[in-house]
Amino acid sequence: MESSFLVDLSLANYAAILGASLVASLIAGLGGFGGGFIVVIALEPIIGAKAVIPLVAVFAFFSNVSRVYFYRKYIQWKIAIQLILSSLPGVWIGSEVFVQLPERLLLLLLGISLIVLLPLRRYLRYKNFTPGLFTIICIGLLFGFVSGTSVGSGLFVIAGLASSGVEGMALMGTDALIGTVNAVSRGLAYYLHGALPPELILGGCLMSIGTMPGTWAASKVVHRIGTKNHTYLIEAIILIGGYRFLYEALTSPVQP
Repeated sequence: MESSFLVDLSLANYAAILGASLVASLIAGLGGFGGGFIVVIALEPIIGAKAVIPLVAVFAFFSNVSRVYFYRKYIQWKIAIQLILSSLPGVWIGSEVFVQLPERLLLLLLGISLIVLLPLRRYLRYKNFTPGLFTIICIGLLFGFVSGTSVGSGLFVIAGLASSGVEGMALMGTDALIGTVNAVSRGLAYYLHGALPPELILGGCLMSIGTMPGTWAASKVVHRIGTKNHTYLIEAIILIGGYRFLYEALTSPVQP
């Protein structure tokens, strides 16, 4: 397998991973989005883009599985199964694309994803339509493909669920179940491609320690800053991160 997937993490790297998981879980707990973005933005300069994407899959598992348990009574199983099954081919295709991408192109993809998905999130949030089975399948395929190659795929799931009338705790539980299964399928695909070595698995497991206090702290902080101000702040951070990735992609030397 390519050397870009070989990582040698030091104690300082593991400490950075733990810190990023704490901040990311705090952010996700406050606004319901942005956790994966923050992990990528914080850790890409430390471990590289090729390592941070598989690491996010492990983080996503731990950040979602507890929500599945908490909201298990409200899960809408029918639409969850539809989205999960339709996303699986997309995950495999996306992971195939991911392992073939040079790091420079991956940085370019990350930058574009971070910048474009924010206005797309706003558009989908206010778009009022009721999708049929075909639309759900298309959303699932797109969600799977994007999740296999980059970050931000959860926005498509939220849009699909919300437009289907899934709200409140049902939305939280159904999204968590889909996210958990998606994280497992991504992790398996990356592992089979040699893109998820034991060091990253260990780092992802370490992240579970940070998610617990982060989620708890989120419930305390949200009353102080307000969800609206938090959303503006995270969107600004994501945009800055997106432009930084674009800058790195356009200024880094081309590999021979």
